[in-house]
Amino acid sequence: MRVLALHGHFYQPPREHPWLGVVEPEPSAAPYRDWNARITAECYAPNTAARVFDSAARLRAVVNTYAWTSFDFGPTLLAWLAPRAPEVMAAVRGADAESRRRTGHGNAWAQAWGHAILPLSTPRDVRTQVVWGRRDFEHRFGRPPEGMWLPEMAVDRTSLAALAQADIGLTMLAPHQARRIRPLGAGADAWRPVTPETLDTRRLYHCVLAPHVGVDVVFRDEALSRDIAFGALLADGAGLAARLRAALEQAGSAAILTVAGDGETYGHHHRFGEMALAFALRALGREAGITLAGPAAFRERHPPAFEVEIAEGTSWSCPHGVERWRADCGCRAGKEPGWTQAWRLPLRQAIDWLRDELAAVYETRADDVLRDPWGARDRYVDCVLEPARTGAWLAAEASHALSTAGTLQARRALELARHALLMQTSCGWFFDDLGGLEPTLVLRHAARAIELGEALGARLEDGFLTRLEPARTNLDRRTGVEVYCRAARGAAATPARVAATAALLALHGEPPEVPGYTLRFSAGPTDGRLVADAEVCEEATGATARVHVAADRIPGAPARCRAAEQDFTLADAFGVQRERLLAALVRGVERSLHAELRRPDAVPPAAWLAAALERVLDDRLRDLPRGAADALAILDLAEAAGVQLDLGPAQVRALGWWQASPPEVRASETVAALCARLALAPEAV
Repeated sequence: MRVLALHGHFYQPPREHPWLGVVEPEPSAAPYRDWNARITAECYAPNTAARVFDSAARLRAVVNTYAWTSFDFGPTLLAWLAPRAPEVMAAVRGADAESRRRTGHGNAWAQAWGHAILPLSTPRDVRTQVVWGRRDFEHRFGRPPEGMWLPEMAVDRTSLAALAQADIGLTMLAPHQARRIRPLGAGADAWRPVTPETLDTRRLYHCVLAPHVGVDVVFRDEALSRDIAFGALLADGAGLAARLRAALEQAGSAAILTVAGDGETYGHHHRFGEMALAFALRALGREAGITLAGPAAFRERHPPAFEVEIAEGTSWSCPHGVERWRADCGCRAGKEPGWTQAWRLPLRQAIDWLRDELAAVYETRADDVLRDPWGARDRYVDCVLEPARTGAWLAAEASHALSTAGTLQARRALELARHALLMQTSCGWFFDDLGGLEPTLVLRHAARAIELGEALGARLEDGFLTRLEPARTNLDRRTGVEVYCRAARGAAATPARVAATAALLALHGEPPEVPGYTLRFSAGPTDGRLVADAEVCEEATGATARVHVAADRIPGAPARCRAAEQDFTLADAFGVQRERLLAALVRGVERSLHAELRRPDAVPPAAWLAAALERVLDDRLRDLPRGAADALAILDLAEAAGVQLDLGPAQVRALGWWQASPPEVRASETVAALCARLALAPEAV
C-alpha cells in the first residue's frame, strides 16, 4: 500500500474586532473587502470545485480537492467561513464524509484553537487550546478528530501530552524535529540519532510520553513540501503529477509520502494552484498501487514499528527553534534593508506578563462564582460555539445561584480568559513589523482583556505598556505604546461610542445596529435630530449602560453626535458602520442630485456633485490621520464620476495638519498617499 497524503494547513488569524465580533474592512486586501474574503475567493472556494483541463484546453472534470487530500482548518477561520461562506463549509464537511466512506478515515484534522505557539504557552493554556480545538472540530465535523495540527508545527512533550490527554493520537512534524529513533520496545542502547537526511519519512513513528501513553507522528517530505510551496511545481499539473509519481515509486511498497504546507498555497500564493493540484490528484488517483488518503488510513494498515524522540521546542518555519515568536532571530517574510525584528522580544514579554496577570485575575474572580474555574474555562468553548447556550451552561457551572452582578462577573471572567488565549496567536510575531496587521490583532485582544480585567478590579494597562514601550516599528519608528494606544485601545467599543454610532446610522436612514451590542433608544429621529437615552447592552458579557445622545444632521453633510460629553463624527464610527454611513451618504448625494436635475433652474450636475463631495472631503480632513482613508475614497468617487473638485481648501487643511504633526504621526502610507493625491509639496509627502 503506497499512500499519497497531500496535507493542507488552512488558517487565518482571528481577524474579528474584539468588541464587535465581526471582521472590519482591511484596505490592504483590495479589491476585496478583507483578507478572509479575498483568500476565500482565491483559494478556499476554488478548491471545492477545481477545474481540470486537457491539453486542448477542454474541461474534463471538476474536483473537490478536499475529498482527496488531508487537511486541517483553523477554528478561527471556520468560525468565519460557516456564516460567511456556508457553501464552502458544506463542501469541506462533505469532503471529509466522502473520504470516510472511501477509506474509513476522514481527511480532516483538528487544530489547536487559537494558533498559539504551544511551547511558549503555559501547560494550562496548552491544555485549553487543545481541548477547544478538539471540541470545535467535533462541532464542525460531527466526529472526534484522529489527528491535530500543532500551530507552526511547534512541539514539545507538554504539547504532545495534551494531545494524548485529549485522546488525539496523531500529529505531523518536519524531519528536523526528530532527534533519535529506536524499534518499539527496544532498550536504551537501541537509540539511534537521526538527521533530516537519514530519517525515513515513509513510515509512522510513536512518541512515548509515559507508560501506555503516546502520540503517533508522521513526518512530511521536506524537499517536496518546499518545492510545492516555494518552487514552480504548481505551474503545471502534469509536471506535479510526474514529480509525485516518481517520489512514490522511490518510496517502495508499504510507504506513505506526506507532503504538507499552507493550504493557501493552492490558489492564493500560487494563482490557479488548485487546478494543478486537481490535475495531479485525478491523474494519480486512477493509477493502480497509489492510494490518496490521510495518515490515519495508512496507520490502520501499517502501525508504527519505531519510537521517536522529538527535538524539544522546534517548529517547521524557524530553524532556530521557536525564536521567531520571541526574538530577532533573522527569520522574516520580507527583505527590507535595515529592518529589525527586535520588537518581537518586548511584545512577547508584554503578552506573557499580561497572560500570567490575567490568569491570576481569572482564578480569583471566577472562583467567587464558578465551582471549577479552570475546568469551566475548558468547557466554555461550548458557549463560544453556541452563544444561546450560555445561560443554561452558566447555571450548571455556577457554585451557587448567581445574582445579576454575579452573572456579570462570571461572564466577564470567561471572556477575559478567551481574549487571553487569542492575544497569543502566532501571527502577531511571524511577520516583519510591529505596525503590521497581525501584531495589531494581538494588541487589540490584549486591550480587550485589559478592559475586562479592569472591570473585575485589576488595573493592568500600565504594567503592560511599560513592557511594550521598548518595541519600535520599522516603518515610522513608533513605539509599542503608540501602536497600542492608536490601533488597539483606539478601537475600543465604549458604550458612548456604540450609542453615537447607532445614532449616526439612524440619522442617515440606516438601521441603528452595531454588531455585538443590543441597543434601545427612548425616542427616534425627528427632522434631522435624535435626542434620546440609549440603553447599550454588550452581548458577550451582558453588561448594560445608559447613555444620553444628541445627534443632528445638516442636509448634504454627515451627521454629528454628542454622547457622554464626547463629540462623535463619521470618523469615530467602527469600520463596518463607517462603510454603511459612507454608502448612505453617497446615496443621499445621488438622490439630491436627481432632485436638483428636475428643477428648471437646476445647478449643473457636475457642479452640484462636486460641491457635495467637497463638503464631505472637508469633514474627513478635519480628522486626520483617521479620516485619510475616507478622504481617498471620496477622491476616488469624484474621479469615477468624472467631476473636478476644487482642491485648494483641502490642500490648505491637509498641509496645515501635516506641518503641525510630529513625523511619527504623519508618516503612515495612507497619509502619504493622500498628500500625493492632493498634489502637496514633495516635503509633505
